[in-house]
Amino acid sequence: MPRPAWNLLPVAAAALASLVAAPGARGQLAESNVLVVYDSRIPDSLLVAEHYAGSAKVPGGSGLAPGRRPGVRVVDLAALPGGGMSPPATDISYPDFISRFRNPLRAHLTAQGISESVRCLVLTKGLPHRVMDHDNFFIGDNPSGMGGEFTSGDASAASLDIELALLWQNLDQGEVGGFADSRADGMIVNPYARQTLPVHAWPSASIRTAKSFIAVPGWTGGIWQTAGGGATRLTPGDMYLVTRLDGHTVAHVSAMIDRAALPAIPVDAESAAIVLDESLANGVADAGENGELDNQGPPALRAGDDFELTRDRLLADGRMLPANLRYDQSAGAANFLVGPLLGFDGEGMVLAAPVVLLGHEGNNHAGPKPGDGPGPDPSAGSLFAESFNYAPGAIFNTIESYNCRAFGGLGTIIGQEQAADFLAAGGTFALGNVWEPFSISIPDNSALISNFLLGRLTWAEAAYTALPALSWQQVVLGDPLARVVLSRHDLTLDQAVGAADLYRWHEQPAAGDLNRSGLADDADRRLLEAAVRGHEAVFLASGQR
Repeated sequence: MPRPAWNLLPVAAAALASLVAAPGARGQLAESNVLVVYDSRIPDSLLVAEHYAGSAKVPGGSGLAPGRRPGVRVVDLAALPGGGMSPPATDISYPDFISRFRNPLRAHLTAQGISESVRCLVLTKGLPHRVMDHDNFFIGDNPSGMGGEFTSGDASAASLDIELALLWQNLDQGEVGGFADSRADGMIVNPYARQTLPVHAWPSASIRTAKSFIAVPGWTGGIWQTAGGGATRLTPGDMYLVTRLDGHTVAHVSAMIDRAALPAIPVDAESAAIVLDESLANGVADAGENGELDNQGPPALRAGDDFELTRDRLLADGRMLPANLRYDQSAGAANFLVGPLLGFDGEGMVLAAPVVLLGHEGNNHAGPKPGDGPGPDPSAGSLFAESFNYAPGAIFNTIESYNCRAFGGLGTIIGQEQAADFLAAGGTFALGNVWEPFSISIPDNSALISNFLLGRLTWAEAAYTALPALSWQQVVLGDPLARVVLSRHDLTLDQAVGAADLYRWHEQPAAGDLNRSGLADDADRRLLEAAVRGHEAVFLASGQR
């Protein structure tokens, strides 16, 4: 999506005791809900699966890995009839997607009786990440050509990951290269987008039922949404949350897994910085489509003016230190945020604080970039992510068309930053695109902030609430079961948040002004309760809807 943007685009003691004595939260995404997909013929895939799930479940590797998530399920594509790709490939045809991934995984889930209990698939390094267009294989690498393919109702390229999210739907049915002749053409509105509940709030009993889709008004052949009711209506219960453990090297991926494997990732609300760097923006959270890269597309996809909504959400919440929120709306090198680890000829706005969310236009930032002018340093356009210090749990979500292209040694095009570079530099999670996605489908930072950093959803759940569309170009990188906990909730300073922190809040409420309002009041108590029991409270509420 290079410029110019293509604009298709206090509580009683008894109540506290009840809270403390409650059983474990129901509705949480658990290890038993996760199926790790690997191919034992691909060394990188095998080693990553072993590091994540453990040697007891993934034989053939080092044999010494206890596994960061030993309770997950695993499946070896090499053991499934027709499954997987050997030798490995980065790009596969749509027929190969069906015969080597979709159908073998369907058969495995059915044979094991786990198609409904599994809610998340995890793909491993070495597996393909791009499904080619049916009849114009690499058109997704050509932004203008992809635009024509999309408007002609025949754009079927996708990420392998997001196509597997709708594993049980025959989206390619009827596809012969014509205008909107299958639902694989274009994208499908994500029913989980902008939701706030754990995925278990929606039953999966109808996941294998064929769903009904109609065109979003004005977008025939390009954007589809669910229609009808009952079992034929697509809900969050009818999809899998698909994440990927990938990077430049196995060592990078293992480090990414390790950074996320704590019971909860501690985020220091006093030091962790948020980067929201766009350009040519008016700085106001506009209600309708306004042409900025973060605010385009039909209402079915658009959550709003994302960078500004994210900024306003953080400031209104108050738990993150406002001084560490770095929002910038202007173009040019002087208004391009970079970190202190690379020089860029002394140009750009330098942020030394450790970053927990990198929301950036990157190489799509209008005007010159730091390093473009006189001097020996290269441009920041494709290197800015490597320049920052990163906090635990750091997230990469840049507005760049090909920021998740360079897996499996594929490399990049048009000089855009890569999620793989960010993960190598110490990042933990990422969202991005493998083919040209257009600005109408980019992931929303506002959902990531609300549901992950400030909320209580797992990474996989929060990431999928941030994706406007399915059957399109996006991938989600990182441990799906990871969670974060803000330091302001840890009143006992034991690097955990639980009942003891609630007791401490009641004993010393003056120390419990979580939202920086100047008062420790009921709003702070509710924030702390949500942190301790957020998943259970949300799930129980969802059952009364």
